[in-house]
Amino acid sequence: MKKAVAIALTLIMLIGLLTGCAKETTKTDEKVILDFSMLNLSGDIEGWTAMVEAANKILEPENIEIQINKINGTGWPEYYQKVVSRMAGGNSPDIGRIAESYMPTLISDGQVVDLTDYIKNDFDMSQYYEKTFENSAYVDGKYYGVPSGLNNYLMYYNKDMFDEAGLPYPSADWNNPTSFEEIAEMAKELTKETDNGKQFGFYTGPYMAEIGMFSTSLGGNNVFDADGNPSMNDATSKQVYKWFDGMLRDDESMPRPTDTAVMSAFDMFTNGRLAMIVDGTWWLGSIGAVDGMNIGIAAVPGAEGSSAYTSQFVDSFVIYEGCEHKDEAWKAIKALVSQAGFEALAATGVGGTPIHKNVVNAVTEKLLGENVDEASKQVAKDALDHTLKVPYNEYYEEADQKVNNTMDEWLLGKITSDEYADKVQQILIDYKTQAEN
Repeated sequence: MKKAVAIALTLIMLIGLLTGCAKETTKTDEKVILDFSMLNLSGDIEGWTAMVEAANKILEPENIEIQINKINGTGWPEYYQKVVSRMAGGNSPDIGRIAESYMPTLISDGQVVDLTDYIKNDFDMSQYYEKTFENSAYVDGKYYGVPSGLNNYLMYYNKDMFDEAGLPYPSADWNNPTSFEEIAEMAKELTKETDNGKQFGFYTGPYMAEIGMFSTSLGGNNVFDADGNPSMNDATSKQVYKWFDGMLRDDESMPRPTDTAVMSAFDMFTNGRLAMIVDGTWWLGSIGAVDGMNIGIAAVPGAEGSSAYTSQFVDSFVIYEGCEHKDEAWKAIKALVSQAGFEALAATGVGGTPIHKNVVNAVTEKLLGENVDEASKQVAKDALDHTLKVPYNEYYEEADQKVNNTMDEWLLGKITSDEYADKVQQILIDYKTQAEN
């Protein structure tokens, strides 16, 4: 009798286990729907929707589907606050795209998943421009995001002006760029009065991202030293500020705010009143559409004997903490940044430069067309091996805005470049102190 009872109990347990396995199998066969949070900006949604549709085709055999959740807002600050509110309410998105400037806060507050093991074990980095992953989503050797595309700086120049002045073109070699001194001399020779107004030789906004990349080329710091302390008034940074000062005041070869208030520097360039401009890849489509002008692309200025660096601006795809399907979310991000995903995005002209090597050629060709020669297109592609992280932290962006708001005081000659460097340094120190307290 006891033996019969034991056999019966064993059978019941086996049936229970088999039933449990059957239920588990059924669960995995159910489609996993991933909530993808996206800032609802009218000019961008078409591109990201195309990318998601391409990714969903890849994910279909896995029974995974990405669904875009459009979050209305005027910009990244409002978007970020809405995502955080959802997380606090226990209704976190699974995946999303976020501006690079917010990554330090997301990481320090534990709001995004560490993707390091996924990237190391399940990602072919050789298909991508690896330096683009070294952004603010990469901290202490750990990855917390995957680039959704990037923008960086290039130097655009008017070949006709150089030909007329009998000057050689700026260097196309990022490992042997035209030096700061040579650029200043070229700018001086290219500056003159014309029937259409003054023609200037050179322009770039002396923002912290530019000062940092130029300082790095000179062997200095990128805004902060190795310990994270502001270094905007060290000898190297002041050398960069003085370089700008020489063009602004001594040679008057660079437009001042009073000039750019009438016509933006980029408009000056496309209207034949500016010979060289260091500006972002967000202008590639506009460069490709300019008529009646021979435009070249060069490496940005650098120190003699040193490589040039270009600051990169990289937004990221992330998995938010609170996601119940992390493995599926990772597969979704892989599908988004696949060649098919980037091709779909690039066809819409959204998202900046793709980080997938196989897609860059097509995008560069599409944006620049026949208006720029093959050598210049190669310069734009080579830049992706010389990108430099903008050193975002929890206060960088806010401090940067304050720095920019005080810049005219120096550009208009009310204070010296050294005094301005000291002012920038103090602004950063004040924000650092506030963040630490």
